[in-house]
Parts: sequence; C-alpha cells; structure tokens
Amino acid sequence: MKRPALPLMLLILASIFLLFLLNLLLGSVHIPFGKIWELLWGTGAASNPDTMSNQEVIWSNILWKSRVPQALTALVAGAGLSVSGLQMQTVFRNPLAGPSVLGISSGASLGVACVVLLSGAMGGVALSRLGLLMGYRGEGAFSVAAIIGALSVMALIVYVSQKVKGNVTLLIIGVMIGYVASAVIGVLKYFSVEEDIRAYVIWGLGSFARVSGDQMLLFVCIMA
Repeated sequence: MKRPALPLMLLILASIFLLFLLNLLLGSVHIPFGKIWELLWGTGAASNPDTMSNQEVIWSNILWKSRVPQALTALVAGAGLSVSGLQMQTVFRNPLAGPSVLGISSGASLGVACVVLLSGAMGGVALSRLGLLMGYRGEGAFSVAAIIGALSVMALIVYVSQKVKGNVTLLIIGVMIGYVASAVIGVLKYFSVEEDIRAYVIWGLGSFARVSGDQMLLFVCIMA
C-alpha cells in the first residue's frame, strides 16, 4: 500500500526549518536564540542598527556574514544533489544510476587532482605556493576543474550508453571508469609533494566554513 506523501513532505519541511535554525544557533560563538530571531526579522534592537550594542553588532556580523551563507549554501547543495540524482536516474532509466556509481564523482576528483597534484609534480613547485590556488580564485579553479572532470566522464558514459545494450553493463563500465580515475589519482599522489596532497585531501573532505555572501548568491543562482 502506497504511503501518503503529504505527511512525509510536512515532516521533511519541518526538519529543514529546525536544522536550519540549529545551524544558525550552534557555533564557536554562542548567540542567544532570541537575538538570532531579532536579527533575522529585524525586530527589537535589530530594527535600529544605531542602537545596537557592540556585542549585538558582532553577533549580526557572525550571523549574516558567516552562518546564514553557510546554511543556505548547504541547503541549496542538498537540493541540487537530490535533483541531479533524479535527473540521472531518469536519463539512464535506472534507479541505481548515480554520480558515484557511474564514476562521475571520481571524474570530478580527477579533474581537481590534475590541477592540484599534477601541477606540482610537473612544475616542481606547487601552484598553491604561488598563490594561484588559494583564496577565491583557488576555489574557482577547483570548481572549474571538478566540473570539467565530471562532464568529461558524463560525456563518456552517454557515448557508451548509445553503444552498449543493457543497464547492468553500463553500470559496470561506470564502476570501471571510477576505479581507473582512482588509480590515476593514486599515481599523482605518489609523485606529488606533501603540501599538494594536503590541499587535495582538504578539498575532498568538503567544508562550508569559507563560504561568503557573494559566493552564496552566485551558487544559489547557478543551482536555481
């Protein structure tokens, strides 16, 4: 018997709202829940910035310049992952299709590895030391490299899907592509310096800690 979708959707929306508030509330700096509510809606002392105390100004900067962009980016990233997963399952007509299964995630990792690891191995000096892969430009280089790597593998999978009959065979080929990409990344790690490997590992772990308001707006527009 099919379960009704409305109660589940209401539960998901309530969970999103609760977790969003918790993301704003929890952190290294404690901000009272009442102050967060005032700063979000511009009520109380937050309605007139000239009357805010120094502590309230600090809380406002932490909330609007750090926690809100991070929370919104995480929310939109989760929505984008779910939509892209549904699109892949629809295109390949297979409920098992996904970025990790078809090797697309490994392709993105390989793209970043070529920028971070291969550059240091070929040039002898890590590009991160030269400042080309640090800060906002560095994050942009990582993003472009990951997109190129993922799209390259995706194009290869689409081409193979036209030649191969059977979804199981296509999934096996996707897994093989993922293993090949992982093997290439392992070779690049072996010939890379420690600083480049550390930068690559940190990218692979992922973090919303350095998200700014401008980056958040750009990301939300792209995802929309």
